[in-house]
Amino acid sequence: MATKSYIEVDASPWLTQDGFVEVGVYIGDACEPCYMEKESLIDLIDKELHSFTSPLTNKIAHYHVEEVEDFLKHLKCAYKHAKARAKEIGYDDE
Repeated sequence: MATKSYIEVDASPWLTQDGFVEVGVYIGDACEPCYMEKESLIDLIDKELHSFTSPLTNKIAHYHVEEVEDFLKHLKCAYKHAKARAKEIGYDDE
C-alpha cells in the first residue's frame, strides 16, 4: 500500500515600498523562502503595455485601446486606495 505525503507550498507576493513586487516561495514549514523573485512595478507596467502594441508599428493597437484605458483606470484606483489607506492609518502628507 502506497503512503501519501503532503508538502505545503506557498508562493506569496509582496509589494515593497521601493516599487518592487517580490514573490517568495516557501516549502514546508520554512520561515525563510526557498526561492525569491523580485520585479519592479515599472517593468511590469511596461510589459503589460507592450502586450497591447502592434508588432508592425510598436504602438498601441486600435483594438486594444479599451484594455489600455481599463489598465490605467485600475492603476489609478490602486494609487487612490493606497493613499486613502495610508491616511487611515496615520500618514499625513501635508
